[in-house]
Amino acid sequence: MRLIVSHRKFPPLADWPAGSTPLFAFARKQGGRLVGWFLLVAASLFLMPVAVATNQLNPQPRRGAVVKPPAKSAALPADEYLAPPDNCCEATSYYSNRYLSEHLALVAREHPDLVRVVSIAQSLGKREVWLVEMGQGAEADRKTRPAMLLVAGIEGADLIGCSAAVAWVKRLVEQYKTCSDIAELLDTKTIYVIPRLNADTAEGFFAQPKLETSLNNKPVDNDQDGLIDEDGPEDLNGDGLITWMRVEDREGDYVLDPADDRLLVKADHLKGEVGKWRYLTEGIDNDRDEQWNEDGPGGVNFNRNFPYNYEFFAPDAGLHQVSEAETRALAEFVVGHTNIGIVVTYGAADNLLKTPGSAPSAPAPSGEGRSRGRKPTPAIDQNDLPYYRVMGEKYRESLGLKKEMEGASYPGTFSDWIYFHRGRLSLAACPWSPAVAIELAKANQKKEKAEPGDSTDAPDQDKEPKSATEEGDKEVSQKSKTDQDKRNEQQRKELKWFDEYAPEAFIRWQPIEHPDFPGQRVEVGGYCPFSQSNPPPGMIGDIAARHVDFLTKVAQQLPRISIRKVEAKRLGEDVYEITIQVENTGFLPTSLAHGQTTREVYPTRIIIEMDNKCFLSGSRITNLPTIQGSSGMAESRYVVHAPNRDRINFKVVSMLAGQAEGIIELAKNRSSSLVARPSQEPK
Repeated sequence: MRLIVSHRKFPPLADWPAGSTPLFAFARKQGGRLVGWFLLVAASLFLMPVAVATNQLNPQPRRGAVVKPPAKSAALPADEYLAPPDNCCEATSYYSNRYLSEHLALVAREHPDLVRVVSIAQSLGKREVWLVEMGQGAEADRKTRPAMLLVAGIEGADLIGCSAAVAWVKRLVEQYKTCSDIAELLDTKTIYVIPRLNADTAEGFFAQPKLETSLNNKPVDNDQDGLIDEDGPEDLNGDGLITWMRVEDREGDYVLDPADDRLLVKADHLKGEVGKWRYLTEGIDNDRDEQWNEDGPGGVNFNRNFPYNYEFFAPDAGLHQVSEAETRALAEFVVGHTNIGIVVTYGAADNLLKTPGSAPSAPAPSGEGRSRGRKPTPAIDQNDLPYYRVMGEKYRESLGLKKEMEGASYPGTFSDWIYFHRGRLSLAACPWSPAVAIELAKANQKKEKAEPGDSTDAPDQDKEPKSATEEGDKEVSQKSKTDQDKRNEQQRKELKWFDEYAPEAFIRWQPIEHPDFPGQRVEVGGYCPFSQSNPPPGMIGDIAARHVDFLTKVAQQLPRISIRKVEAKRLGEDVYEITIQVENTGFLPTSLAHGQTTREVYPTRIIIEMDNKCFLSGSRITNLPTIQGSSGMAESRYVVHAPNRDRINFKVVSMLAGQAEGIIELAKNRSSSLVARPSQEPK
């Protein structure tokens, strides 16, 4: 048997980190490399059965099981949490997990008839993942009403999404008694909000040093060297931030941006450029493998951990789909609440800034072998695309954007799983980015210039003519703009925005002495953690308010069935022709086209409380076709034999559009038709 070893140059055991394991410490005392590597292989073979046994003792919950929260955290305690201090308002700063828990507890105590807060999971760091349920009425009614789910903080770097979610909760409960639209929303629909799914990673914003990542705290051997999280970043200049470092090195791939030397740009070898700089996360090479910070804390991005288009073996995708407690709990919650018709996800993916692409509708499955030859849907069904277009317009209008911008898509996202597997309308938004901030600044400038009395409204004759020098400067400027390197154009625009609105977000490069690069120029600086994914504190309130407006508009688009007309016509002795018309007073249809393709959304049905033998035409349960929104209607007719009956009860049940009940009044002594009224308002 031959042992094939790669050509990678391993460091001698004497140079390995002192805190590896007792096995490595013993090998270090023995001296040679061969003994050490032999012991490493032996330890791996010994520990493998232990790991398997541990996994068997702590299995993942089976598919379809209800994930129950820990007994101690089934609901927020009544007296443990106090209101957050005034300086922790969402308008001026971001929520830590502690203040988030306190604030949600306070809202739930002040509005017990509208708000319920429970924990659906517990993180590796023993932090609760809170679910907020809003709606009036009994629990049974809330579970059958049209519902919307908002998920924020699915990636740990998203703090503004959490602030927007909490602000929306507050807005709804505060305006319930003063705004008729909000009252109708909470009386007839159910709202679910998960303000922060990745609770552990968000704490990096409040930690010292401050570190930004989208991964949870699960230990992972990213570089597959037998050690876990042994080479993470360090705060080399002691400013309390993990930023970036650039190293002047001929082996680097970057050059300084000629237009702004604070930025780096990839060397273009086709232009004869030679790389002069390395661009690395701030830190040292702890495991001496000539890679820097490649195996730091954390391992799984929740928004890459869902089944649709899951990327196997990706470094941040997890061991398998929904492998983490938080993602598993979220998936089980969605499966267990079939009334959810709209899902909004705040994360890196975005299908609202720009209308996504579409694909032709898949043929309806029928007959034996109906799954044979069917291919996965690669894009949004073309019949569903108009709804995404309308929602995108509402989103950009709420934010104040005048045009479409580039969206983003990633493998294994929660939002894609919701649409492509669950068949629901799934809206994904990156709640803030420097690119969005630039467009908002442009819109504000245009608005200010368009205001009456502005100097721009003055007649042309009042303006002084431009001199020849100014005209020449303009020509030179236009020419230089044409010759300017376009590679870093967007990055330069973003840095200019930060210079004007948040200059503290970019740390100027400062030289340091680096132990891994003796005699070389090393500088630490760049963007602060979380600065490129969240707005400056002074803008939190404004951005959150824009999202609150959008979320309210979206919730009002849910489908809602009602009974338009019931007609009973006497045909003979105890024989009646019954006509029932069901309408959808909401905006969305009772099922998207892709919901029918996946068969995850059941048809709307009419259930008449009579024995099957009483039906001369029709049946007790009738499936209706998809009912379009904006008062779309479906009609069903029956001929029944109803002796000794003067009324018949029935109900209409829709998975996503709620339920409605009605009574059919039977006329005994006349042949004219009667119109029966619903027995109660739609649930």
